[in-house]
Amino acid sequence: MKRAIDLLAPLGLAVIVGSEAWQRSGHALPGKPDAYLIAGAALILAHLLLRWEDVSKRVGRRQMKYGANTAVLVVAVVGILGFVNYLVYRHTKRWDLTKNKRYSLSDQTKKVLAGLKEDVKITYFQRSAERTAAQDRMKEYQAASPRVKVEFVDPVASPAKAQAYEVRGPWPILVVERGGKREKATNDSEQDLTNAFIKVTREKKKTVCFVEGEGERDMDDGADGGFSAVKTALGKSQYETKKVLLAREPAVPADCTVMVVAGPQRDLLPTEIDALRRYAKGGGKLLVMSEPEVKFPTPNLDALAKEFNIELSKDIVVDVSPVGQIFGTGALTPIAASYPFHEITKDFRVMTVFHTARSAEAGKGTVEGVTVQNLLQTSPASWAETDLTLKEPVEMNEGKDRKGPISLGAVATVKASPPAPPAPASPPSSPSPAASVSPSPAEEPPAPAEGRVVVLGDSDFATNALLGFQGNQDFFLNTVAWLAQDVDLISIRAKEPEDQRLFVTRQQQQNVLLVSLLLVPGAFVVMGIAAWWKRRG
Repeated sequence: MKRAIDLLAPLGLAVIVGSEAWQRSGHALPGKPDAYLIAGAALILAHLLLRWEDVSKRVGRRQMKYGANTAVLVVAVVGILGFVNYLVYRHTKRWDLTKNKRYSLSDQTKKVLAGLKEDVKITYFQRSAERTAAQDRMKEYQAASPRVKVEFVDPVASPAKAQAYEVRGPWPILVVERGGKREKATNDSEQDLTNAFIKVTREKKKTVCFVEGEGERDMDDGADGGFSAVKTALGKSQYETKKVLLAREPAVPADCTVMVVAGPQRDLLPTEIDALRRYAKGGGKLLVMSEPEVKFPTPNLDALAKEFNIELSKDIVVDVSPVGQIFGTGALTPIAASYPFHEITKDFRVMTVFHTARSAEAGKGTVEGVTVQNLLQTSPASWAETDLTLKEPVEMNEGKDRKGPISLGAVATVKASPPAPPAPASPPSSPSPAASVSPSPAEEPPAPAEGRVVVLGDSDFATNALLGFQGNQDFFLNTVAWLAQDVDLISIRAKEPEDQRLFVTRQQQQNVLLVSLLLVPGAFVVMGIAAWWKRRG
């Protein structure tokens, strides 16, 4: 009997090793592989339990006691670690310590994903061996929305699938689809993937129109003062752009979702002002970016802003705060970091920089049907300079200039005017009974849309030279998104990853080699010799 018991442990070990070796050689075992491991472990445990007295005699009572205590501690530690691991598995928490949070989804992406009303499928074409990082990336999207479905496909192992989606290397290629809409992305960067989500979830494209004819900023101009970067940024947010020569148009074109007046160099004509007024009061969306009246007055544009209870003052904002000195900007480049609560700047924790700006603020009085508020402000170390000649020295003059904070923009919502009712037809000579029936509520015309107007005292902040500064691009795009009523596009967007490579000179490379290969190892050698000498003595 004892001989049979002694064979249990070797037999269990043979079962474990043999099953593992058999599987690694490419052969299949009947049943589940885990069953062989459990069976082998059970045989070894049975051997120990049946020969427990012999084991305890050989080891000794004291050693068994200490061993039992150690075993209990080990089991307790393993149990605690297992419980902690279970909690971590059920409640995932990650900390992204990289600059610009390059491994975390941006606010915009989270908003887009949270707003999904239908399932969106991502078909990720990538070789199986190169899929680990991609799987971690896709888990972020799936965690943000249960409507995101991901399928990984090896294009070499499944060429028919790749052909069906009309994709070919280089890999990876991602296909985002919803219903009958399908968009491709050639990488899994957050910007490209989020843009693909926006494309497949938008029912129709919206158009941002730019007024031209009075020296406004040109969206096709690639120079520092141009707006080509704005055009590119709007395109990434799935907005179409076009120019409108308003002077020869009887009204704002019907396909314009948002109308932009970007820093005109001359005052707008009365006909242009009238078209914009009717557009905004009829439920249109208007963005006006004015400039200080240093070279020319703009009475018509100022009067248009005043109709929506927004004051464009005849001044230029001067900012002498230390923040500007950090960024190397001058006194005529005010920086705004204070944002009264509004949907455009909600959760805004970045600065926006302007250049040669004028004050634009909510009026002190009231205008019927208009609700207005300030949008962003400069620091207390600024003022509104009324001397537009800017004669040196430029100083704050009590009684003439207005001390900061100075508002650089204001936003107004306008209760749109209902369309004029059609003229009543002449009554028939013998009215029928049906004619006296009052129309049903369903036949009443729908309520007119709400007009929205944003007036800013500067257009330089959106030029190619300044759009990339901290919050400038997000502020501009959020303003357009609010005007276009695209709530899920009002957010802080993903940033391009910065090139953080370290470039060193040849001398610096030699210094690194000297320290790592000679000085550090040499220091350990010297300490070793010193310790040996001390013990010898």
